[in-house]
Amino acid sequence: MNSKIAEYLNEQLAVENAVVDRLVTRIHETPISDLKQHLEKKLRQTMSRQERMYEVINGLGEKPTDTKVNLTTLKMPHTEGIKKLKDKVESLTIHGTEDARSAENEIEKIKEDLIIEKAGVISYKILLRIAEQIAALQFHSSIQDAVAALKQNLEEEESTSDWITQNAPAMIDQLWPKIESLLTE
Repeated sequence: MNSKIAEYLNEQLAVENAVVDRLVTRIHETPISDLKQHLEKKLRQTMSRQERMYEVINGLGEKPTDTKVNLTTLKMPHTEGIKKLKDKVESLTIHGTEDARSAENEIEKIKEDLIIEKAGVISYKILLRIAEQIAALQFHSSIQDAVAALKQNLEEEESTSDWITQNAPAMIDQLWPKIESLLTE
């Protein structure tokens, strides 16, 4: 059972590994200072979650993964190249288009942020339940450590998900004037 729970934990660790890379990029890209600060906090929490996962997986006698999953994106794959070219041409001919596209892109990234956070909450809830079921079958300190780590990770994911949900309207309101100016031209 230890190897099976370690396999599940490694799957989630691969998600956390990818999230670190995405957060670093998002911190540098976002023009919203509150979101930037929150993402920096999220990065520190994610690195702590990685460390907890490493410790638990090692405690189960397994090797923690260094792989990364592919995280979600909301972009349409078959039209992306054409859209980029069209946007480039428009940005050369219409004043403010680049700012509007940047604002639209940031809204898409905020949606992706929330999707990833909600998925993290669901994943940690499932992992926690599996660990609790295993803990009910066998008392082993490494399984108890996994339950404790998963509870803490779940609380952090829920907190971040709640923050984005609560603050998304204000972030969109901040970005909207750039988009609106393009629509009214």
